[in-house]
Amino acid sequence: MSHRFMFMAASLLAFSTLAQSTLASAAPKYEEVAARYVTTTCAIPCDKPQNSSWYFWRGENRVEIRDGSSAVGEIWRRDGKGRLNFVYVEPARQRGIEYNATDLRIINHKRPWDRLASIISPAELKKLSPAGDAEVLGHKAQRYRGKMDQRTVEVVWVPDLQLATQVINTYPDHQVTTELESFLTQQDGVMATSDDQLAEYELVDFADLGDMETNASMAWLKQATAAPGHETHEH
Repeated sequence: MSHRFMFMAASLLAFSTLAQSTLASAAPKYEEVAARYVTTTCAIPCDKPQNSSWYFWRGENRVEIRDGSSAVGEIWRRDGKGRLNFVYVEPARQRGIEYNATDLRIINHKRPWDRLASIISPAELKKLSPAGDAEVLGHKAQRYRGKMDQRTVEVVWVPDLQLATQVINTYPDHQVTTELESFLTQQDGVMATSDDQLAEYELVDFADLGDMETNASMAWLKQATAAPGHETHEH
């Protein structure tokens, strides 16, 4: 699983204070969300759909995504200046690889925060046309539809959560559907990785990855092929 996004921001120096104030007041507030999504991919006509489930946890400045087996995941964190850092994690083995903002820029793995936090960004949503109302698990929702590049896009958007609960991308030869399956509760027994838990993980800095792979005790790094930029350090 891979989920792929970009982050860019700019402002004129003369109006930086005003611009930052305006952006701060206009920035959406992200309520905490814990959910399970399913992504379905199939060729058209859709005879043999392939399904993959994944977990999604969101806080004001933190997003964690984990595959349905909890084998691998990714944690994105945003600091007070809007800079992102990223951790590739293997929760079952309590280990991972840390990337700072510079690392993400070098390997071109930057992501826009609003898309990470909302599945589809509000800017992308504005390119689509309203297509009616809906309801999703007790939340009022809005449908959108339109064209982007070479695909038709359909979205179900929950305004009070600032969250897409369904995104259908239809290409000429295949379709990819991502849909909210359920909100998680304590009874599901699946929790986001806490900072205390992450502090107990065996974490490697991405910048040190090449050197660490030669250490016999760190042989697992060579198998961490889902980690972004991994190919950069292959021998």
